[in-house]
Amino acid sequence: MARPWKNLPPGALDLLIAQARNGLRESKAAEALGMRPKDFRRVIKENETARTIWEDALAVERDALIDALYNRAVGGDAKAAQYLLAARHGMSDKAPEAPAQPVSVTFNLPAAMDAREYLNALQAPALEDGTNASQT
Repeated sequence: MARPWKNLPPGALDLLIAQARNGLRESKAAEALGMRPKDFRRVIKENETARTIWEDALAVERDALIDALYNRAVGGDAKAAQYLLAARHGMSDKAPEAPAQPVSVTFNLPAAMDAREYLNALQAPALEDGTNASQT
């Protein structure tokens, strides 16, 4: 049985950054490093140095995607410009929502009744046409 991986192999940073320039996928990164994806995820989770290397590679990929989106936005793509303004600068073309007023609900309960008062309250008065009010 092979010894479990404790950190990434030598040269992992250069390899992962090179992959990040063309789209980074965990499974392909693990394969390129000679690791199983399960081992790769565990090493990234448990080893601070490995996690930093992985985050650096993800940053390279993120920057490449932002550059591509920025180039489209500057080139006239309105959707790309809207997305960048919303995601990076908190701006939106939607009307701002009014701050929600707190909701207050008050239940006014009648005073307690004794049994006789309760039975009298259950008796529905007769309407002018002779029908019972509780039947309408």
